[in-house]
Amino acid sequence: MANTQRARAPEDFSARFPDGTAARPARTWLPRPLVGETAAVTASWWVISRLLTLAVTFAVADAVGGDVDYYTHSLQNLVSGIGVGQTLPEYPLPVLGILVPEYLFAAGNAVAFAAVFVGSMLVLDAFFLALLWHVSGHRRSEAVTFWLWFLPAIGPMTYFRFDLVPAVLVGGAVLAAIKHPALSGAMVAIGAALKLWPAILLPAFLIRRVDRWRVLVAFCAAGGGLALMSLLVGGMDRLMSPLHWQSGRGLQIESVPAAPLMLVRSLDPERWLVLTSTFKSAEIFGTGVGTSLALTQALFFGGLLLLGVLWLRARTLPAMSAETLAWLVLATVAIMTVTNKVLSPQYILWLGGPLAALMVRAPADATVRRAVRLLMVIAVMTQLIFPILYTHLMRDTNGTVPVTLLLVARNVLLVWLTVIACRQVWTQTRREDVVAATPAVSA
Repeated sequence: MANTQRARAPEDFSARFPDGTAARPARTWLPRPLVGETAAVTASWWVISRLLTLAVTFAVADAVGGDVDYYTHSLQNLVSGIGVGQTLPEYPLPVLGILVPEYLFAAGNAVAFAAVFVGSMLVLDAFFLALLWHVSGHRRSEAVTFWLWFLPAIGPMTYFRFDLVPAVLVGGAVLAAIKHPALSGAMVAIGAALKLWPAILLPAFLIRRVDRWRVLVAFCAAGGGLALMSLLVGGMDRLMSPLHWQSGRGLQIESVPAAPLMLVRSLDPERWLVLTSTFKSAEIFGTGVGTSLALTQALFFGGLLLLGVLWLRARTLPAMSAETLAWLVLATVAIMTVTNKVLSPQYILWLGGPLAALMVRAPADATVRRAVRLLMVIAVMTQLIFPILYTHLMRDTNGTVPVTLLLVARNVLLVWLTVIACRQVWTQTRREDVVAATPAVSA
């Protein structure tokens, strides 16, 4: 029987009950797979859903294509001799290691570069779907179904931003953590080298005592190597420029801390302005913004304190399960998202990677299903906000009040998802619960 299971799932990361039996797939309101669905059928659904998603691009091209146009312009200046120090200073330097080859492959043509960039994101998307298929035992699991429809729920913005890369890296790191801890450490380091935020996940991956040194060595080797390369190529100023850029940004209109001001601004728009700042983000200016920024900073440090408590609780466990690790990673990402003064719509992608991995770990868990439903609703609401209704959010129009209410509701759901994730980590790190759930082993 064991040999049959290995033949069907050579790298089976799926959840199992204490007696060793496989957990039954969860029932969600996501589209159900056909019985015995093959990889070809799932791939066909992926092609159809992605073509429909990209078709929306023609209606919202001006909104979603702005970042890729900015990349093109920046790379043109780099080729013209402006230097790496002034090229995309808000991104860590290793990002150029991905964008420059794509730009050269496109021969510097803006349209061709956009096609290559979007194509590379589609390939990454397909790769992660194939990984989920593989670790689910070569079947259309709930995790596969979630990823199949999560990206279309967010919309075409998914493929015109860079945030899919760290989302997939973090999701992959969660899947690899138990059997391949060194790989998970390297993936977290690469994610941090590209978008900074995955670095906050390192303590979660260091909690398992048996894997700690392998994770740390791999993280330091990959991250240290990329940091050294950035220092040699761009110098100290370029190495630190992403941190300076983030610290200098104001209160972004879509962030959770900005919600109260955005709500009153929709009723009295003359007292507040929404403008695109020098940091290329939509920020709110006016009465109370300074106070809100101070409160946001306190909220951010409060989030770090909460993370510290969750990490310490997990660290005291005799052994942390793969499911608890996945919840801890999801909680970390969620806390950092809702307590930040910056929240761009593509940041919702960050939550998708670890949640997909969690669905592999605990497909039958009711709380996981609840988190999936929440994130799917959040994704659809985010696409409605940006790019479909974003003009009403930026300007005082007849639609400003409804879209602001939609934004506030979306942020409330984000906070709710964060509470669910934190509560799950808190529950699963009770020592008495862990001991009670551990099956007895006869001598």
